This record gives sequence, structure tokens and C-alpha cells, in this order.
Amino acid sequence: MKIAYVFDQVLPFSAADGEQVMNSMSAMSKLDDVEVTLFLPASNKTTNASADELREYFHVDGPFKVELYHSCFPGPRILEKLAHPAVCARFARVLKQFDLIYCRNIPVVCMALGIRMPVVMDTYRPWPLQYPPMGHLFRAFFKNPNFLGMTYHSDYARHAYLDLGIDPEKTCIAHNGYQKDHYEPVLTREQAREIVGLPQNVKIAMYSGRVDLKKGLDHILRLAEARPDIHFAFVGSRERGDFEIVAEQMANCHIFGWKQYGSIAPYLYAADVLIIPPTAGPLKKAGNTVLPIKLYAYLAAGRAIYAPDAPDTAELLEHGRNAWLVKPDDDNAELSGFNELIDNDELIHKLGAEAAKDAENLTWDARAHIVHDFMLKRLNARNH
Repeated sequence: MKIAYVFDQVLPFSAADGEQVMNSMSAMSKLDDVEVTLFLPASNKTTNASADELREYFHVDGPFKVELYHSCFPGPRILEKLAHPAVCARFARVLKQFDLIYCRNIPVVCMALGIRMPVVMDTYRPWPLQYPPMGHLFRAFFKNPNFLGMTYHSDYARHAYLDLGIDPEKTCIAHNGYQKDHYEPVLTREQAREIVGLPQNVKIAMYSGRVDLKKGLDHILRLAEARPDIHFAFVGSRERGDFEIVAEQMANCHIFGWKQYGSIAPYLYAADVLIIPPTAGPLKKAGNTVLPIKLYAYLAAGRAIYAPDAPDTAELLEHGRNAWLVKPDDDNAELSGFNELIDNDELIHKLGAEAAKDAENLTWDARAHIVHDFMLKRLNARNH
């Protein structure tokens, strides 16, 4: 199977969608009967990364290829999103050498259908739930025989499309994952803290990801203020912003900069508890944080997870089994739940052990097999 993955952003960059694309496509390209070529926009102002440079940056090793096309990068984002698929359409003869186009953007789907190419869309966003008029667009997509279907990062997102009355056979849940070799060898808390420079003989609660108050980190700061005996670590700071200015005034807060892919595991291993901010804001208000990608890293680290009781995370997290869930956006519930967890060593150990077990089936390699099987099934259905 020859897959053309058309992505509309210049790589590399450190946001979660770049990480998802590169890990997912690297894993796909390692399958025996698959060839993956990334069709990427080229920057008109900077040197563009080769396939080998992308492998090094993202710490992946799949044998994918890269095709670069110049358009209007950098430029207004809306023009970037439209220009790249338009340029790719000019090279339809190249794309038609592939069995299908895979993408995560609506303009690319339109381009693929316009040149009568089979296409599969990958998404984490429940578009029809966020913007109901878009339901008409997706109904039209699913009626087109060249629209093979969609892969979803969560069942939460998938149901937003099933509610449109589409054929469930054209949908596939493919959770994101983690790279198993990044978490080997497994480190004890003591070993990890020695490596990253965190104190021994204290309880540590950690957040890893985009360090920004918009991600709900004010909820964690309130926990840190209420529990000065607990150390809180934040990994992923890019600059000294509003969050950093507040956190650095608190003696029990430790701030670490963004870490290169493949080097985050020691920090996670150093924690007793890993935190997803206990707020529904990123899911319900922005709609662009559905089953955050950090969750898979948390599970892989085998540490207790403290998180909000939310409809998306409920797919992977079960209160009292592999995580400790609290009512989101409720200060009293957040603090009492945190206290129940952080003060119970037996519970911390139990939740971490179960998280590690669940992580075994949530690798990028496992996802690649799921997506490949779905693509093959949909291609066969289209051709017969």
C-alpha cells in the first residue's frame, strides 16, 4: 500500500500535531507492505528539513519519504491551509501513483476528492459538535465513493460524526500512542530524580506539556499553594510568561524547559503523581484538547495519574483502577481528591502499576496496524 500523507504545516515544530503526525506516519512506514511519503509545504524563508532531519528531530526511525512543495509559507494561516493542497493538486499525476491520500485537514480532503483520489481523514476534533453547520459538509464527504472514511483519536470524537447518521463501517477509533523504546530502561523514582535533578525523599506531582495558563495550570498552582509540603514540577516551559512569573515565587514549584522528543521519560519516572489539569475548559471551550497526547506518555511511565472526570479521558482512565479522577472546575473536589491520592502510598503504587499494564497496547506501532487494517478494508470495499 502506497500512502500519500498530505500535511499543511512546515516541519519540524514542537506542537502536539507535529508529534502525532510524525510518530503515526513513521510507525506506518515500518509495516512490511506499506510505503509512506509525506507531502509537506516548504518554507520560503528557512532551510527545509530532509526526511533524515525529521527522523532525528522527532526521534523516530521509520523509512518514510518526503516531498516538498513551495507555496505561501510563511503567511496568514488560512492561506497556508488552502495553498498547500491547491499546489498538491497541480501534481495530481504524482499523487495518483499512490493508493490513497491520508490527511487531517478539510481542504486536503476537498483536494483529494477533486482529483478523484481515495482519501482517509484522521481527526481528533468533533467538528459537527463544535460547529453544527459543518455536519452538512461531512455528510457530503461520506456520500462520495472516494471518501473511504475517517480515523478518530477518540470515541468521543467519533460519536460526533455517527450522530450525523453516517455508516459506522466508515469510521475507526485509532487512539494515539507512545514510543516504547523511549521508556526503556524503566527507571525507579530515585534513579530518575538523580538524572533530572529533583529532590529525593519528597512527594512530587508533575505536569508535562505546554506550560501555559490557558492549559488550566492555574488549577495546579492552587494545589501547590494548598500543599506546600508537596513539590510540583512543570516540564515544557518555552519562555518566562505569566505562569512562570507566578510559579517561580513558590518554593515548592520547579520549572523545566521544553525537552526534545525521546528525553521526557526520566522526568515522568521521577514523579509520584502525573497531573492533567482538573478542568473541562480545553475540551468544552476550545474543543481542541481531546484525549491529550501527554496521557499516553503518562500511562507509559507507570505513575499514578490525577485527572478530571471527563468524557474523553474516560475512554482510557478509570477512577480507582488506573487513575484518580475528580470533578473538574470544583476547587473543593480538586483539592480533596488530590489529598486522597498524594497521601496514600499504596494507592499511588496501585494506580501506577495498572497504568503501565494499560500502556502495553497503546504504542504508535499498535496504532499503525489498526489504521492500516482499516485502510485496506475500505479500499477493498471501494474496489468491489
